[in-house]
Amino acid sequence: MHKKLQLYEKVTPLAQLGIWQRNLITGEIYWNRYVRDIYEVGEHDYLTLEEASKFYVDNEAVGQLIREAVASRQSQMGEFRMVTAKGNAKWVKLRVDAELENNEPILIFGTLEDVTNDISLMRALAEREERFHQAFDYAPIGMAIVSIEGHWIKVNNSLCNLLGYEQEEFLKHTFQDFTHPDDLDIDLSHMYRLLANEIDSYNMEKRYFHKDGREIWIYLSVTLVRDKDNAPLYFISQIKDITERKKSTEMLLRERQRLDNIIKSTQVGTWEWNIATDEAIANQRAATLLGYSPNDFRQAQMKVWFALIHPADQERNRVELTKCMEQKNSFYACECRMNHANGNWMWIEIRGKVVKWSDNGEPVLMLGTFADIHERKAMEEERKKTLGVISEQNSRLLNFAHIVSHNLRSHTGNIQMLLDMLLEETDEEEKAKMMQMLVINSSNLQQTLSHLNDVVDIHSNIDLSKKQLNLNSEINRTLEVLSGSLRQANAKLIVEVSNDIELNYDPAYLESILLNLVTNGIKYRHPDRQVEILIKAEKMDDRAILSITDNGVGIDMNLHGNKLFGMYKTFHENEDARGICLFLVKSQVETMGGKISASSKVGEGTTFRIEFS
Repeated sequence: MHKKLQLYEKVTPLAQLGIWQRNLITGEIYWNRYVRDIYEVGEHDYLTLEEASKFYVDNEAVGQLIREAVASRQSQMGEFRMVTAKGNAKWVKLRVDAELENNEPILIFGTLEDVTNDISLMRALAEREERFHQAFDYAPIGMAIVSIEGHWIKVNNSLCNLLGYEQEEFLKHTFQDFTHPDDLDIDLSHMYRLLANEIDSYNMEKRYFHKDGREIWIYLSVTLVRDKDNAPLYFISQIKDITERKKSTEMLLRERQRLDNIIKSTQVGTWEWNIATDEAIANQRAATLLGYSPNDFRQAQMKVWFALIHPADQERNRVELTKCMEQKNSFYACECRMNHANGNWMWIEIRGKVVKWSDNGEPVLMLGTFADIHERKAMEEERKKTLGVISEQNSRLLNFAHIVSHNLRSHTGNIQMLLDMLLEETDEEEKAKMMQMLVINSSNLQQTLSHLNDVVDIHSNIDLSKKQLNLNSEINRTLEVLSGSLRQANAKLIVEVSNDIELNYDPAYLESILLNLVTNGIKYRHPDRQVEILIKAEKMDDRAILSITDNGVGIDMNLHGNKLFGMYKTFHENEDARGICLFLVKSQVETMGGKISASSKVGEGTTFRIEFS
């Protein structure tokens, strides 16, 4: 026995194996150093079986192991968790055997081995294996372990469900059975390269057949597991259903093709703008639209394109672009002139939309188009001119109608008034004066009709209606026309106009202007004082300034100043007020290139100031 212990003492350092022995007859105990190291006790500490068993978490199981060794006369082994004298937890492997004499145990001996690292490693492996199986079995995508011959070793439910099979039925097939014939050779080629150690893994899109016969697009990822000698063991495959993605991709390609066809048919230029770098990518049509070669804009920045915009349109373009980038508008749209390669300005409609924003709300990417609208803008301009001519013609017709109405009414009213006064007059001398006034008015009426006829004849050519007129003579003729009204109103007239002021003016317009403004002074006279009308004119450089002032009821300029010359605007309670005279005067003055303004105070009177160009 002594020799055996000596042998053990020599071998145990190699295995770091603890050896122990207990003589049940003498009570002698033997521990080698490794037993003490495991228990973490002192060099001279020897514990009884009862004392040693207290270190084990399940000391009853340890006692049972010893009893079984004695009873069975065979060695027993177990793995137990213990807490050392220093409080450290360990896993140990305990081997127990007994020596009997006359069927009675006289000696118990065995080994003690620290297997903490082995147990921890095995538990880690077991946990990892369990996690793998959990991930494998319950993965949302298909997973499979496939033999190097192509047979299924293990598949998860997701893969079975993907192809419509129960697992038992699924395992009766090979992956070749499920693979579309057109994809099989590519898949096998990758697999052979994997087995030849040319690649570590491979990915591919391929088609499987569902149990009902329809095709399913899948994304396949395959790796090969090898043993420690690098010999291939099995494949691990991950299979993801991408059928819907493929359908969406195909639909997107069809839509893109359709969009390309539309762009080609509409001749629209397209561009893509990286706002952060200012890099702009445009198609060929965008360049040729403006007469340039695509090479002229290779790797160009967007500022190069914007530099082609007409200076007068730059600000409008900037404003519209800013609205879009600040998310005030969903789209950026601007019609502007751009410089064609031939030097001409070409009308282009630029449209764009930000399709990508940063996390802090800054624009990142914008897509847009250039469209040729030059012909459309030319047509719009022509239409504007046509509408302008029509509008001017309508305005002149309306103006002419009012001139006819007002001028003739002034003459006929004055003649009617003189006739009434003539019938009532008994003094022959006064009758003679009135008859003379009727003759003058009749002559003036004839002249007015001539002027109106001239207006009809000249139609749209305003220059042909202008004549050289003496302002003082025209004022006197107007006052003769209104002589009856002035006499009836007992009006006091003051005319301060020199004979040397000449106007190049339309006679009908000038007569209408003077008639309306003088009549206005009579019509809106103050009830408590005599009518006074002051007519003044002076030369200023190449212009003539005419002012007509009355002492009538006046107008509240704070209340009515901004609508004084508006059509159908009246400011007093006169029954015959129509709100057309001042509108007509302003239209006629501005048509002839002049300006009119007014100043007035309520209760004091009004002054109209006309600037003849």
